[in-house]
Amino acid sequence: MRLPPPPTPEVVDRDDRWLREPAVGLDTEFVRERTFYPRLGLIQVADSSGCYLVDTVAVRDQSPLAEVVRAPTVTKVFHSPSEDLEIFHHAFGFAPERMFDCQVAATLCGMGGSLGYVHLVSRLFEVELAKGAQRSNWLRRPLSEEQVLYAGLDVAYLLPAHEVLQAKLGDLGREAWAEEEFGRLLRACELRLGPEWSYGRLRRSGLSGRQLAALRAVCEWREERARRRDLPRGFVLKDETVLDIARRLPRNGRELASMRGIGPKQARRYGPALRELVRRAASLPENELPERVGRSGGRSSVRLAEGLRELVARVAGDLELPSEALVPRRVLEAWAVRSLSRGEWVWPAEIEGWRRSVLEPEVMRSDLPVRETSGGRRRDRGVRRVRRGK
Repeated sequence: MRLPPPPTPEVVDRDDRWLREPAVGLDTEFVRERTFYPRLGLIQVADSSGCYLVDTVAVRDQSPLAEVVRAPTVTKVFHSPSEDLEIFHHAFGFAPERMFDCQVAATLCGMGGSLGYVHLVSRLFEVELAKGAQRSNWLRRPLSEEQVLYAGLDVAYLLPAHEVLQAKLGDLGREAWAEEEFGRLLRACELRLGPEWSYGRLRRSGLSGRQLAALRAVCEWREERARRRDLPRGFVLKDETVLDIARRLPRNGRELASMRGIGPKQARRYGPALRELVRRAASLPENELPERVGRSGGRSSVRLAEGLRELVARVAGDLELPSEALVPRRVLEAWAVRSLSRGEWVWPAEIEGWRRSVLEPEVMRSDLPVRETSGGRRRDRGVRRVRRGK
């Protein structure tokens, strides 16, 4: 499908017509290099008549646009909006209601995983977009012609894409799947805004419960300090430094000063607080320690994970979906370990809903064993691969 070139975007301060639109395309441009919170430069809006740029540097009152973002009667169309959702939550105090993510929809329509906006527009409309102004300073004024054009194009094709993808989802009977995924995106945004998000995103495998308790405490301390001072997390402590503290559990200032990424100045400034966090983690009762991550159940769990991987790949192939979109690898491995340890299928929260509805019949028909003991001994030899369907 070929579309005519979009009109030149118009810079506006507000437009009350958007509340009467059935859908609007939204995107943001911001700078976040030296701050914790993004500094918003532009909000781009596309409606049935054209593209508009709301200059958030010049116009401080964005309440009319906030009404649009909140309106349940207006579908907000994005492409890969994780950062946009966070920005709207920070700017307005809430996330959009009734949203549509073109990237998720494209995946569910069998177009591949994590399809970028440029490639989506190219595949749907045979239009090649330039990305030259993507890394420019969106807080500097006046905006260049290149910036204005780029910002407008970033939303110009969202509504046509929404129309095409919505129709494809309807033909495939996957509209409910998409709505479920959009809800997951909003919940994920809320989690990122919480203090435990930075702890959950770090690679924690191999750490003991005591080390995990220290890691969680240091992450929460860093999060609070970064938010209060409006600094990137890494400006307070880098991820590798946080992990090093958790692994080595320093007991005094000398041991702390030897950590990666901590110099004498940081050791003096943060030392007392960090040592106290480590001390508290060391004194926690066993039943209050975090659950260890990535514990292997031995050969049985490895083989069960391999069998599940084959099964997921087969189901995903039948649905024309990437395996990672159906069950991410980290979820699959944890699924195998937990099911084997319980002796029954334990369905992770990440694959409830439509994912479970398509996987459960295949899992229950398979010969994958989830009981690893018989007479007190492991049954590694009894694990068989999933039979492939014809």
